[in-house]
Amino acid sequence: MTLTELSNFVTTKLSDTDSSSVSICKDFINRRYQMIWDSGLWDETLGVASKAVSAEDTEIVIDSTPTITFYQSSSVPITKIDFPVAIRFTKTGDTDGINVLNEEWVTFFQLDPNIWNNISSRRATPTNFINLPKDGSGNCRMKPVPVPDAAGTLFVLGKLKWVTLGDDDSPILNGIDNALLAFAEGDMLERSHQYQKAQLKFTEAAAHVQIMRDLENGQKQNISRIIPYTEPDIIFRDILS
Repeated sequence: MTLTELSNFVTTKLSDTDSSSVSICKDFINRRYQMIWDSGLWDETLGVASKAVSAEDTEIVIDSTPTITFYQSSSVPITKIDFPVAIRFTKTGDTDGINVLNEEWVTFFQLDPNIWNNISSRRATPTNFINLPKDGSGNCRMKPVPVPDAAGTLFVLGKLKWVTLGDDDSPILNGIDNALLAFAEGDMLERSHQYQKAQLKFTEAAAHVQIMRDLENGQKQNISRIIPYTEPDIIFRDILS
């Protein structure tokens, strides 16, 4: 359902279809959509972006648009990475890369109290990265550890930034419509001071979100592992014996 269809469903059900109420309902839907989006690493919220890295780079800004996403939608624009989940670094000219682990300053300090003195002087293939505050444009920043000794490409699997739904846009999260309808109805009821009825709708909405989680987790657990079958070596004399 589009944002318009969702809001029309709720406002019609509540017999509250004036333009102001419809607009407020759309705001409620968008806010609840953002809340659900931010509540977990849904498959549809992930994307892969690449970033060229130069030798001696002490800070990397992930400002490129993901080239791979895990949802199908022509109406929702692809946003940039909001925060990294996994990273792989490949040196220029190499075909294989190395997985780069996300660590915190505390971890490095526990491993080596002199890390602040050593981190800028060591040069090698990065094996870790540390998240830094975002830049002024909201792009992710990270510090590679150690500093790369050669140029390469960083492939970043990350959570995409949430984007506000327009009137003709549909939310991309699988099975989210029922949760948004219940949340929006509860918000509209709360707006009219019908708090008990609103609470019932919020409880219903939370149940729908849990169904979304169960569905996603269940699908991942039920993915079969496919192992190619290889014919055993047969010697001609074995057939005759």
